[in-house]
Amino acid sequence: MAILGDILEELGVVALEYHSDQTFHVLGNHRSWFSHLLEKIEPFSEGACTILQKDEFCLKFPFIENFLIDAEVSWTEPNHESIRSGLWTETTHSDDEYQLEACACWIDGQSILLIENHSNSFVQHHAVYQKARDIALLNEKLVSELNQRQRELQNEIEQRILHDASILGVAESIKGNTSAVMICQADGKVEVMNNALVDIYQIESESDLKRASLLDQWMQEAEEQYPELKNVIEKGSYWEGEFESIGSEGSSHWIRLTIGPVKESSGVVSHYVCVANDISAFRQTDTNLGGGFDITTRLPNRRHFWQHINRLIEKTLPEGKGIGLLYIDLDYFKRVNDDLGHQAGDFLLSAIASRISRGVKHSDFVAHLGGDEFAVVTMMIQDSEQLLSVANRLLESIHEPLSVDGQPITMSASIGVSMTFEEKFDSTLLVRQADLAMYTAKELGKGQSLFYESNMDYNIPHKLQREMELLEAVERNEFVLYLQPQISVCSTEKMRVEALIRWQHPEKGLLAPGEFIAIAEESGLIIPIGEWVLRSACDMGADLVSNGKPISIAVNISAKQLKHKDFYDSVVTCLETSGYPADLLELEITESCFLDDLDAVIVLIQRIRVLGVTISLDDFGTGFSSLNYLRQLPVDFLKIDQSFVQEISIDRQSQAIISFVINLAHELDIEVIAEGVETDEQLNFLIDRKVNFIQGYLFYRPMPLDDLEGCLSKIEDLCGENPALGVRTI
Repeated sequence: MAILGDILEELGVVALEYHSDQTFHVLGNHRSWFSHLLEKIEPFSEGACTILQKDEFCLKFPFIENFLIDAEVSWTEPNHESIRSGLWTETTHSDDEYQLEACACWIDGQSILLIENHSNSFVQHHAVYQKARDIALLNEKLVSELNQRQRELQNEIEQRILHDASILGVAESIKGNTSAVMICQADGKVEVMNNALVDIYQIESESDLKRASLLDQWMQEAEEQYPELKNVIEKGSYWEGEFESIGSEGSSHWIRLTIGPVKESSGVVSHYVCVANDISAFRQTDTNLGGGFDITTRLPNRRHFWQHINRLIEKTLPEGKGIGLLYIDLDYFKRVNDDLGHQAGDFLLSAIASRISRGVKHSDFVAHLGGDEFAVVTMMIQDSEQLLSVANRLLESIHEPLSVDGQPITMSASIGVSMTFEEKFDSTLLVRQADLAMYTAKELGKGQSLFYESNMDYNIPHKLQREMELLEAVERNEFVLYLQPQISVCSTEKMRVEALIRWQHPEKGLLAPGEFIAIAEESGLIIPIGEWVLRSACDMGADLVSNGKPISIAVNISAKQLKHKDFYDSVVTCLETSGYPADLLELEITESCFLDDLDAVIVLIQRIRVLGVTISLDDFGTGFSSLNYLRQLPVDFLKIDQSFVQEISIDRQSQAIISFVINLAHELDIEVIAEGVETDEQLNFLIDRKVNFIQGYLFYRPMPLDDLEGCLSKIEDLCGENPALGVRTI
C-alpha cells in the first residue's frame, strides 16, 4: 500500500474508494498537496485508512458535489464507463492554488474517484492554450466581420430588388464584389451570378452559368450538417451556415452561405439572394487548433454536436432509459443583435449559454449550433415529464433580466423537444423532430416549449392549405369581430373594449386568432386582414356613438401593418369614412413593432397621435423589454401580459415585476391595463397596486357587438367601483 501511495504521489493522483455508507476511503498515504487541501475538512481514521464523509467533502469542495451526481450514475450503469469533470481550481487556507480534475471509474468491482493534480503542467498548457485562443479569436473576429459584410450585402441586394431595380442593374452592381453572389427565382432557376462565384466553382460555359441546380447542390451538401435547412427554405425564412462544397472540377471548399428570400407584398417568395464566401483557410486553422468549439460561448459548435449525437448511436442504454433533445431558439435575437450591435449580441449569447449550461446536469451535452440556436442532449431520461421539467427550467432562466450597457434586457426562447428510447435511433430524425417542435412553438406565440408530435410532420402542407383558405376568407369576408370589456378601476367616465378577430371557418367553425394569425403574418395576409379589423372596429365604434354610447375601442396592430407604407393613410381613411372620433380609437402595438427601426416607429406614432388616436404597448415584458424603449415611445397605455398576471398567486418574481411596471408607468404618466384576470386573488393584488383597467374572464369574455350592447349598463355599474364587489358575467 505504501508503494501504491508513492506511485500515486509521483503521478499527482489521489485515489478514493466510495462506499455504500457514503464515505470515501483514501487509498495509500496522502502527502503534500492533498494534505494541504484536507486542512479544510476533518477526516477520521480507521487503522491506517483515512476516511472522508461525503457530505462534508461536498460542503468544502462544491465543484465535487455537482460532479458526484453524474459519478454515482456512472457507477451504477452496467457498462461502468469512466467520466471526467474537467479542470477546476481549489485554494488552501494559505492561498495556494491547485488545478484539479476528477475521474469517476469502476475498477475491480469498486467505485473509484481519482483526483488528479495538474498544477505543474497547467501554466505551460495554459500558455499554449492562450496562444491558440488568441489565434482563434483573431479568426473569429475576421469571420464575424465577414458575416456582417455578407448580411449587409444581402440586405442591400434585397432592397434593390424590392424597389423594382432591374436584374441587369443589380447584376452590374455586384459584378466585381469579393463575395460570391447568386440570385435565383423561387424555383431555383439562376438569374445572376457574379465573378467571385464563377471563380469558386470554376464555371466555364454559359450552360454552367445558368444551371438551375446550384441552390439544390448547396442544400444537398449542407443538409447532413443542417437537417433543418430544407424546412427553413420552404418556410421562406432567412438561413446562414457553413459547410463543405464541391466545385465543378471536384475541388473542395468550405463555404459560408446566407440565403435570404425576397417576398412580394402578398408574402410570396419571388427570389432567393445567396451570398457565399470561401472560408477554407479559416477552417483549416480551426482544425489545426483542435476546432469544434464556438469562441463566443465556449460551447461545442454544430460540427461537434453532430459528432457527439452520432456517437450516442453506438451506446447501449439500459432498458427503459432514453435520449432527449432540446432544440432552443432565442426569440427576436436577430433584431436585438441588429439594434444593439454584435458586441452586445455576443455578450447576450455568452450569458444565455452560461444559463443553459447551469440549468442542466453535468453529464448533459450543451452546444451552440450557431446564430441564436442552442441544443441540449440529455441521457438516461425516463419519461417526457423529466424533459418538460428541464425545458421549463431553461425557459425561466433565459427569461431572467440581463443588463447590457446599463440597459435591462429580457430575452425569451422557443424550445422544441424530442426523445427516443430506441437503441439504434436515427439522429437526423431526432433533430428534425425537435426542430419542427421548436418552429411550432414559435408559431404559437414564442416563449414556450413543445414536445414533438407526429402531426407536426404535416405542418408545412397544412400551412400552405391554411394560407389558401385564409386568402379565400379575405375574399369571402369570413371574419367576425368580438369585443372584450376593460373594466375601469378608478374612473366612472371611461368605457373601453378590445377588438378581437375570429374566423368563421366554413368547416371548422369559429377559430380563435391562435389558429391563423401566425400564418397570416408569415404569408403577408395580415395586411388585408388587419385593415379589415381596423375598418370594422371603427364602424362598430361609430354605431355605438350614434346610440349614445361613446366607447373606446383598442385594435391590435401587427409589426407588418405598422411598417406598411399605406398604414397611416389607412387609419385616416377608416376614421373619416366611419365618422368614429379619433380620440376613441386606440392602436395596440407590441415590442416587435419597433425592434427593427425605433426612430421610424416613433415618427409614425407621433403622426398618428396628432390625429387624436391613443397608443398602447401590448404584452409588455414578454419580448425584448428595454426600459429605454418605454421611455422613448410616445404611448398612452401599457398592457401587462397575462403570463405575469396568471402567476400572481405562485410566483413572487411576477408580483415584483407587476408592481414595478405599474409604478414605473404611473411615474411616466402612462395608464396600465392588466389582461388575463381570472381570480379574486389576482384582482385584489392588482387593485392594491392601483392598476387602471382590468380585462379578463373574471368579468367578461369576448362577445359580439349585440351582446355587448345588452350588458353595457352592467359594465357602467362596474366601472369606478371596486370590481371585487361588482357584478360579474363570465
